[in-house]
Amino acid sequence: MHKLAAHLALLLALPLVACSTAPPSTAEAPPQASQTTFTPAQPFFPREPRWRPIFQGIDHAELATDTPRYLVVQALRIDTSAEGLELSTTPGNAEAPLDTNGQTTRAFLEEHGLSVAINTHFFSPCCNRVAGEAKDLIGLSIAQGEMVSPHTDTGQRDLFIFEAGLYDDSSMDVVMLPEDSLEQIASFTPTHAIAGRAVLLNGESQDGRDDFSASRHPRTLVGLSDDHNTLYLVTIDGRQPAFSTGASLSEAAAIMSYLGASDAINVDGGGSTTMVLRDPDGASQLLNSPSGGNERVVGSNLGLRARALPERFHMESSQVR
Repeated sequence: MHKLAAHLALLLALPLVACSTAPPSTAEAPPQASQTTFTPAQPFFPREPRWRPIFQGIDHAELATDTPRYLVVQALRIDTSAEGLELSTTPGNAEAPLDTNGQTTRAFLEEHGLSVAINTHFFSPCCNRVAGEAKDLIGLSIAQGEMVSPHTDTGQRDLFIFEAGLYDDSSMDVVMLPEDSLEQIASFTPTHAIAGRAVLLNGESQDGRDDFSASRHPRTLVGLSDDHNTLYLVTIDGRQPAFSTGASLSEAAAIMSYLGASDAINVDGGGSTTMVLRDPDGASQLLNSPSGGNERVVGSNLGLRARALPERFHMESSQVR
């Protein structure tokens, strides 16, 4: 852990050097962010989220509307103080090439015995469906206290840090570090970390001025409540005009705020956007509708292991759609 903290401190002390090659195909151009006042997401949806428990400490809600256009959102709400909650992210591939071995989010959930999982980092090469293909992650990634991918200057500079014991209690500690606060990471010894692009900071939308921000795409997002007690994992389906068109980053920020987040990052979306869970019978279940029709082999995932619900909840929790 001390070696990792020293490595992070050194990384952040060094000046960032611009990449000499074009960014990988799954990474967006570096944003020019500005705070934006946005219209709340509430008018999109006919009702408030109906949260239903699916595991101890984890609730699920689906938001769907056809006005003013088709839009479907899957959301997981995680109580970070729930007993028995364990977090996992994709480990590094040791001495193999690049950072990780690609796998679908479903395969990640099944391999690690998890309850829920989503995709995370932008990566290259994309977008083969060959399981085990080596992937280069874009931005800082830490898994089980080990550096998987270093900090980057290619747009994925906002971090979610997961560190057990930060608040000296049994809660799963979660902190978001925007890029202008990255020097604080030297004081942490993170168990896990993921990188993305901020869409919501202290309740304010962070709107980029590039085409990627303004266009509507499938999105995967990770958010945190203002009191740090609730983690949100969210997918927004897109590129399916008769089902769900997707969201711009400002619309994604509005949806995250509507669900209860104060801070949020956008991670890899498009055909990578995936959310899976383990049903009461132990089988893995795809919750969202990937835009390519099938799950993509991705570079990185994040998941949680949680305790099963008491028997009386099993009937309801199996009906998650």
